[in-house]
Amino acid sequence: MIRAVTIKDLVGIDIRGFHLNRLIGAGSFGAVYESTSGTETIAVKASIKGSDLLNEADCLQRLFYCNFTPKYFFHQETPTVNGILHTIGQELLGPDLETIRQNVPWHAIKRPTLVRIAWQAMSCLEAVHSFNLVHRDVKLGNFAVSLPMSPSNRVTIKIFDFGLAHHYKDDNGDLIDDPTNSDFRRMKYCSYEVAMGSDPYPRDDLHQLSFAILYASGYDFLKILKSSEDVLTEWKRDLLRQPAQALPPLARFLSPWYDALSELNEVVPIDYEALKQKIQESLPAHNASADLYWEMEDGEETLNPSKIKFINLKNFQILIYRQRNDSNVREY
Repeated sequence: MIRAVTIKDLVGIDIRGFHLNRLIGAGSFGAVYESTSGTETIAVKASIKGSDLLNEADCLQRLFYCNFTPKYFFHQETPTVNGILHTIGQELLGPDLETIRQNVPWHAIKRPTLVRIAWQAMSCLEAVHSFNLVHRDVKLGNFAVSLPMSPSNRVTIKIFDFGLAHHYKDDNGDLIDDPTNSDFRRMKYCSYEVAMGSDPYPRDDLHQLSFAILYASGYDFLKILKSSEDVLTEWKRDLLRQPAQALPPLARFLSPWYDALSELNEVVPIDYEALKQKIQESLPAHNASADLYWEMEDGEETLNPSKIKFINLKNFQILIYRQRNDSNVREY
């Protein structure tokens, strides 16, 4: 039996043959560890809240052949002196996009790189939705870059943390009730429709992504989140009804994409390729579908228009477990 005092004291133990080497992220109810077995290195996510990890494990198993989510290895329940420890073994990722934003000058990702991130994030959501899953917690901190995959240090964006995700319809297209009955209106960064009482669906994931891209562009999204409920709801509504006027100057170049997002509805299926083409139209001089790379330049770690260049992967191999509030809905 494991005798660790807290969820953050698991370094040195073995879970399913993987040795937990170091803590790389932690919150109130869980932690993530870099773990190895022989030459294989993965992330082991540990939690004392079984329902969240069970849901995440189920989603990751559904997404096993998806290239835009972490590869799933195992789910384990282990007795401890404090109760059952729930763990998931999954692919180790690089830094999340929130960390990347915090490390670039002025906390604003340059436009040519931003459209590539938006393009790949759209591809992530398209892939997740194709498995009849809705993520429901789309934000910068839940996207991360993969570890370099080639001698050129090419990386891709992946979406993770499926604790709030929902298998919302079956193969016949019939909607599936959410047994958790979570009130997503309490999530500050929910979409306008969800704030008005609608259940979250794929369209709402895309609207949450639009908030995340605004934030990545340098917009002080956290400030608007601190506004009163009425002011925040009005801002979300205006972003849908008149995006060209509501967009801040830093992100106004993305008006074609935001215009297209504003036209999404519950009746017409989402045309993801058309939406990605709107990202391309927003910055036509640059290829929005181009790859991203890690690279050092002149001894400086920075972010330039074509390659991600600023983070030492050894120091930032993270898959952050973010704190959940008592309402079972995360704060941004």
